[in-house]
Amino acid sequence: MPTTQADATRRPPMESLLRDLPEPHREILVATYFRRRTPQEAAKALGLPQAEVRARLYEAMRTLSAVVSRAQ
Repeated sequence: MPTTQADATRRPPMESLLRDLPEPHREILVATYFRRRTPQEAAKALGLPQAEVRARLYEAMRTLSAVVSRAQ
């Protein structure tokens, strides 16, 4: 969380960072973290095997971490 307005202007908002992700990564992050679903619930909602959801979630978090690091 930014502590000053200057901090807030230096960091892009999360929505902007998410737009930089590939669609499968963005989709899985929204299906889990932003909709507060477990990987099992997300798998059912997306019609994917649970192993695929876990793999995509892992890769999405790695990619998001790299995007955030570049933005700082």
